[in-house]
Amino acid sequence: MTATVQSPGNSLDAPKKLGLLGVMLPGLAQVAPAFNLFFTTGVIASLAGASVPLVFLISTIGFLATGLSLAQFSSVYPSSGSFVTYISRTFGAGVGTAVGIITVVGYMITFAGIYIFVGDYIVTNVFQVTGTHVGLTIITTIVYGAIVTVPVIIGLQFGVRVTIVLYLIEVVVLLIISLSVLFQGGSEGLSAVAFAWPSGAGATNIFLAFSLAVVAFGGFEASAPLAEETSNPRRNVPIALVGSVLISGLIYVLGSWAVVSAFGNDGAKLAKDSNPFATAASSFLHIALPVMVPILAAVFLVSVTSSYIAANTQTSRVIFAGARGGLWPRGLSSVHPRFKTPWAAAIAFVVPSIVIGVLSTLVTDPGTTVGFLSTFGIFGVVVMYTVTNVALFVQWFRFRKRGITKNPILWLVVPVIGVLVLAIPIWGNLRPGQGGAFDWLPLWSLGLIALGVGYTIVLALTRPKALSSAPALLEGAESLETDPVPPGV
Repeated sequence: MTATVQSPGNSLDAPKKLGLLGVMLPGLAQVAPAFNLFFTTGVIASLAGASVPLVFLISTIGFLATGLSLAQFSSVYPSSGSFVTYISRTFGAGVGTAVGIITVVGYMITFAGIYIFVGDYIVTNVFQVTGTHVGLTIITTIVYGAIVTVPVIIGLQFGVRVTIVLYLIEVVVLLIISLSVLFQGGSEGLSAVAFAWPSGAGATNIFLAFSLAVVAFGGFEASAPLAEETSNPRRNVPIALVGSVLISGLIYVLGSWAVVSAFGNDGAKLAKDSNPFATAASSFLHIALPVMVPILAAVFLVSVTSSYIAANTQTSRVIFAGARGGLWPRGLSSVHPRFKTPWAAAIAFVVPSIVIGVLSTLVTDPGTTVGFLSTFGIFGVVVMYTVTNVALFVQWFRFRKRGITKNPILWLVVPVIGVLVLAIPIWGNLRPGQGGAFDWLPLWSLGLIALGVGYTIVLALTRPKALSSAPALLEGAESLETDPVPPGV
């Protein structure tokens, strides 16, 4: 039977396509290693003691499985729809739509918390405003949101260039600090203590630490939605996805080992320091702490800004592809006439994030808002990673029935490992009795899943043709041309 391939509609066929470096940098930048090292290392140390580098090392190996799963899919279906396309081609557009809603809304909620965090951080550390400043934080957050959206609308090449420059600044500073500490042997000489399994309470709490470390890789998949704007996407996108995990993991391991060594492998002392990287840098670079703190504050802002630009670039493509496929309002598939970018989708992602963050801040303090929204929202992203791993496993059998052979290690064993690793943060959200506002986290997390399922049911009842025609529209023209099993076959 021959498939009837539909027109992909609006296209993101950029006049100058991205190369390997251009498509890899958004994934690296969205991970935001400086942001996570500065604010996660101490928390992990409070749970696992000095074994922070071990936690990051094992998490890198474990999360590599999900990176490989996405890489296999992207080599077959290079599409701006990314995971929505992959899941739709395996389980149908209904499941793809549900997971798409869960993930996009999850990203909106996650970045809502971070928007408020950045706004409050700028007001406190840049403007040096003390006391209650909710109004100023809200204004700063809105202005910052507009700033990180402009490069995404102006053009892919421009946005990627900005991301590359900011990311390189971030990484250079991190490497200078990390290598300076390690080359000097830390405060008590380098040892393997940081890579040893902790004892006592740390042996139990280390599993909670894994949850934090796994989440720190969120956003590495930013390369996948750029497939239609990348040269040789079946080669470059998979390399970019795997490379983003490996390079980010290396930075995490080096950075955490350096800061642990700077504190003499004393996890408790590290956990109590409000700014451990500033303390380590000041001691081993021989720079006064009052000078080092603003430098690292600037690095933090560089890190989170490059992450936002990458996130807005990625998610706007996913929203664009879904709208092109008729899974949500088609107006969101509008391409800017001059810049050829999904400008409507970019605005549709940023505005709700800021609104959620602002409204949450009016209800509670910024600290609680950041912690809850970030933890709650990232659950939607983890659900997407999990379903994508399962989809790859199932797709292997689908292909085999049609005589298409795929590597069983990469298509069967690897996704199972990915699911097992992701079970850790999933349990982190769903476990009961977390205390305070987090007591509601399991219910809210299940509610996010219900939102995606409910939206899909309504779509199926009101516009059933949208689900049947979506797979071809999601893929895009280039992917359809070489699809081993085109929609309708």
